[in-house]
Amino acid sequence: LVFSVQEFQARAWGYKLSARISVLLPFQAMILFGLAGLPSLPLPMFSYAFSKMDFLENYSYCVYVFQFLCYAVWPQTGLVNLALFLVWTYASAFLIARCIQQPIQKWWASHPKGRLVVPFVLGAALVGFSFLPDPAYDGSLPDIPAQMVIDNQTVDLRLQLHDPEGHRLGASVINPSILLKDGAVVVVARRHRRETKQRSAVYNGPEGSGDAVVIDQIWHSEIIMGSTAMDSIAWAKWPTGTSNPLDMLPMTSWSGLRTPRGQQWKEDLCWAETWISSNNTLIRHIVTGPEDPKMVEQAGSIVVAFDSKPPHGGDTSTCRKNQQGFHDSVTQMYMSTGVLVAQPSNPMVGYRLSYGHSDVAEKNWIPFTYQNSLYFVYAPMPHVIVGAQMDGASEKLYSTTFRPLQRIAQESPHISIRGSAQAVFVNNTEATPSLARPHYLALLHLFDRSTGRYAHHAYRFGAEPPFMMLQMSTQLPLSEAAAVPNGVKFAFASGLAVAGNTVVITYGAGDRDARALVMTLEKLDEMFKCSSYAEE
Repeated sequence: LVFSVQEFQARAWGYKLSARISVLLPFQAMILFGLAGLPSLPLPMFSYAFSKMDFLENYSYCVYVFQFLCYAVWPQTGLVNLALFLVWTYASAFLIARCIQQPIQKWWASHPKGRLVVPFVLGAALVGFSFLPDPAYDGSLPDIPAQMVIDNQTVDLRLQLHDPEGHRLGASVINPSILLKDGAVVVVARRHRRETKQRSAVYNGPEGSGDAVVIDQIWHSEIIMGSTAMDSIAWAKWPTGTSNPLDMLPMTSWSGLRTPRGQQWKEDLCWAETWISSNNTLIRHIVTGPEDPKMVEQAGSIVVAFDSKPPHGGDTSTCRKNQQGFHDSVTQMYMSTGVLVAQPSNPMVGYRLSYGHSDVAEKNWIPFTYQNSLYFVYAPMPHVIVGAQMDGASEKLYSTTFRPLQRIAQESPHISIRGSAQAVFVNNTEATPSLARPHYLALLHLFDRSTGRYAHHAYRFGAEPPFMMLQMSTQLPLSEAAAVPNGVKFAFASGLAVAGNTVVITYGAGDRDARALVMTLEKLDEMFKCSSYAEE
């Protein structure tokens, strides 16, 4: 009752310890006395039955000490068969007790002087271990193939982007995006790693002040970028799997990104909180920087669109809170224009795109340009087009509906239809007989909220306003991976580029790997054959 009923919980320091000593300890003593019985009376039936298992006391300490180690090496994390796990734990305890514990006990008892040295030796060993270098980060990703040749026109491969700083930190490069500009290939991506911190604190929440366990789930995120000269021959061979034009491309942090207040876009971002009242635990989801960049070229300059938690610039009162008073920040869309990839430290301001909602997560917008103006596909269903200015001012311009997507939304309400990557202009009627006219090529994904699975598709929309959606492909064969052991496998398409007859779809696999699905334009066109295009 002391720990479960809020009204019984004292606000003074140490009330939990006081409850254990004054109530729980005597209560436990009464249980032990009741089970043990009295010397003048026969053993209670319960105690007599379990006395037949007294031989297990020789192994109880080993079970107590090594149970968590046994769980850590259990082959299926989180999926434990209780009977098998008990057999495994007691078998391990038996071997440890027989081979380690009991021989050490005998030595300890027979060497009363020698055992005085043990604490000093153990202390010196622990100090020495502290000077050993940390294990090197293993970026081999053995569960994700480096390259898979699907057919003679399609290959799926790891991009092998070179990020020495991220490698040192143990971070992964994910969700890359590619832009072809002025004879160069420009690449941006997200450097990502996770960290969890736990501490005890006094939390002042909407229910008052009290002791709490605070768990910070930190996503360290930042944008990295690099560029290389365009090799047309290597790009033409890329779909066959005989080349990788981006192999070991050096990537550098975009340190010049600034908030509208002129501060670095790092650390000082709003966060979200979850309060678990049953055990006084506060979980804070913290993202330290921008996420998932996408690029387009507008009037000769590079525009980078990205999503991020809103920066607060040191004034946390500007961060959004829910009705209960907990921080409830949501992701918003931002953009920066005139980005110089060759000068990543050059200060560039990111502006929030004003269209949309500040209390709903905004992400997955698809940028594209038309007649030197910047547009975004706000959502695929309905196909909402937003016009944007350099300062982030944006407004809705067009909205159309693609019937096949509309049927999916009506028949499967558990599926969310979202955008991916950027859109590129395609005008190659010979390679695209399924839609022999100029059009924009883009990507979308269907997210099944009931299973956490993604399905990615390419789609085409009109080359002129109102930019009506025309066709949707069959599912793209992206390699999937789990972000955590035994987690749901997924991939996330993040970039799109077309050079000559080569189509490159970049994506992240399981938040751990930067990859690309590369195919010919003819091969991609075959994936649209079952989609009769809509008339504008």
